[in-house]
Amino acid sequence: MRKLLLPSMIALLPAAALGADSALQWAYPMPPPNLPAPDGTKLLQAKGTPTGMKLTQVQINTAFGPPDWFPNEHPPMPPTVKNGRAPHVRACMLCHLPNGNGHPESASVSGLTANYIIEQMHEFRDGNRNNVRAPVMIEMAKDITEPELKEAADYFASIPPAQQKWIRVVEGATAPKNHVGNGGMRFFDSGGGTVAVAPNMIYEVAEDGEGAELRDQHYGFVDYVPAGSIKKGEALATTGGGGKTIQCSICHGADYKGIGDVPRLAGRGAYYLVRQLNDIKIGARKGNAVALMKPVVEKLSDEDIVDLAAYMASRNP
Repeated sequence: MRKLLLPSMIALLPAAALGADSALQWAYPMPPPNLPAPDGTKLLQAKGTPTGMKLTQVQINTAFGPPDWFPNEHPPMPPTVKNGRAPHVRACMLCHLPNGNGHPESASVSGLTANYIIEQMHEFRDGNRNNVRAPVMIEMAKDITEPELKEAADYFASIPPAQQKWIRVVEGATAPKNHVGNGGMRFFDSGGGTVAVAPNMIYEVAEDGEGAELRDQHYGFVDYVPAGSIKKGEALATTGGGGKTIQCSICHGADYKGIGDVPRLAGRGAYYLVRQLNDIKIGARKGNAVALMKPVVEKLSDEDIVDLAAYMASRNP
């Protein structure tokens, strides 16, 4: 008999603990325990910043007023995005960055419609989006005011998606050795070497570890995906895999760049895409709109989910 999990318990558990036989916990990155505390003395600076600003890692990591290294590279930033509001409404750019491209633990929100962004915050607020990484978003969604939410949504909706190629996809049997560090991000090991890429595994690693830790919006991520996964993902997306799923273009458009409030899939990080497909499959993400996705994901294996994510991440945004 399965143990009944209360909603309050769900946020404390990895996705696979929700009752699914899943090996996709790696897509829910959490920093390992006992990491050294951030340095509060050494001054750091993003390469090429015109501001002349130098900050410690503690200051860079602040939830209320993180650094905007390149203020001339984005539209005027509203207070909710730039500074947030203590104690619960963290600055949006802390995780999603000023350009909205985001880090693996968050999401790319640039170019999504304002209506969709607002809708998803309401879904967090109402308990319809829940996984091991969701508690921060749920806390914010319950405290943010509608005017604050609208100004943030309008800001990110005004930015074209991934103005530079944010996700680079490399397909193969191995990846450079890497590890999970601060922020739940993966960084390349200093000692080199390689690690096998299993059929149900993706390594999403910071292209420039220092830039990622500085929250520099110029440095994206590389997705090391299994050999053959892009072609297999394309077959699933375009044909439905003989009834295993449904053609993605029916709702997300022929180029997978979204239609109206239906979000784009093309060029988004594989970790985010894996989480969404898995969350819907195991019931961690629900609601009226998500109900349409249930028949899309219910027959997908972990490997199928990886293949679809690899294919979509490889496409131009």
